[in-house]
Amino acid sequence: ITEATEYALDQFVLRGGRLVAFVDPYAYFDQQPGPMPGMGGGGTSSTLPRLFKAWGVTMDPGKVIADTVFASGGGQRYTPTVLSLNRTAFNRDDIVTSQIESLLYAFGGAFEVKPADGLAVTELVKSSPTSMRVDNVVATVSGEAATKGFKPEGKSLPLALRLQGRFKTAFAEGVPKGETPAAKGTTPKPAAAAPQLRESAKDNAVVLVADVDMLNDGAAVDVQEIFGRRIVVPSNGNLAFAQGLIEQLAAGDELISLRSRQAAFRPLSVVREMEAQAQQQYFGKIQALEAELQKTTEKMQAIQKARGAAAKGAQILSAEEQAEIENFRKTVVVARRELKELRRNLRQDSESLVFWTKVANIALMPLLVALAGLGVALARRRRQAAAA
Repeated sequence: ITEATEYALDQFVLRGGRLVAFVDPYAYFDQQPGPMPGMGGGGTSSTLPRLFKAWGVTMDPGKVIADTVFASGGGQRYTPTVLSLNRTAFNRDDIVTSQIESLLYAFGGAFEVKPADGLAVTELVKSSPTSMRVDNVVATVSGEAATKGFKPEGKSLPLALRLQGRFKTAFAEGVPKGETPAAKGTTPKPAAAAPQLRESAKDNAVVLVADVDMLNDGAAVDVQEIFGRRIVVPSNGNLAFAQGLIEQLAAGDELISLRSRQAAFRPLSVVREMEAQAQQQYFGKIQALEAELQKTTEKMQAIQKARGAAAKGAQILSAEEQAEIENFRKTVVVARRELKELRRNLRQDSESLVFWTKVANIALMPLLVALAGLGVALARRRRQAAAA
């Protein structure tokens, strides 16, 4: 975004204008043209660097958020950077998010906030503590490779937030240098700028969301063709969330409190959290094995390289050196086998956890009712026998 556009937004907010800004480190649905035909160039990114700095907000435009609690898919489609957020991620005390049940947050970023003087921050949506920021180049990696080297940051990060208070200009030095586009064949003239504001006259509010993809049809709705008519059905709370933000800022809390929206989807949030805790027990072991495997492979390659150089010099490796190479090869085979076994156990434990949780939720209550019925029937039979 140009400085002139940022300056226009800056002055808009200082004049009392309400701003909802969707930014994104990796806009998946806004693909850049690839270097060759048929090859994608990756998603674009967007941010507000001058405004964020003035407001005390940072968002790394080169990193997306990965979260094992809210990760989407399973098996080879397991993608921790496509978050299926549920009610545990939302601020239940804020009217905009109090009735939202689910959001699809794909390849989005995360904020860090130390609000500037005069501003207060309200987190609307946040990640789980079992999350970390990963480079954009691995944003779309899925399956086992997606958790390779995963190290949770151990804290929740805001994904959407609201800043409230007295805003100060991000352009203390004045209007950015620039000219208005001139008509063809005329001489460019300097822009006729209004007097610059340094601070808002009264309290204002700005909402920031670190994902643009959530507004795209591919992430927000299901489109169906029924009898030749195009039917669009919301698939989650993405559009309700965006509309709620706009209504709240445009009309105030009183109106939006009467127009809350609620999705019917009820995710197994407890299962997700338990599954993430089970995964954490394996992450350390997997990373240690991967490090050992890498170290052993490098040593073996170094010895083989030396062996190749020795062969050119008509020298023969000693029996000890040959035995060391064989030991390294065996170590690599064992490490790979253990790594494969660990990942299989992790997948089995996760599937078992989900299965038994579903059994407890689905079968336990009917079983208790059946046992209670048998108990009542036996008690009646005993009373009838005693009466006879």
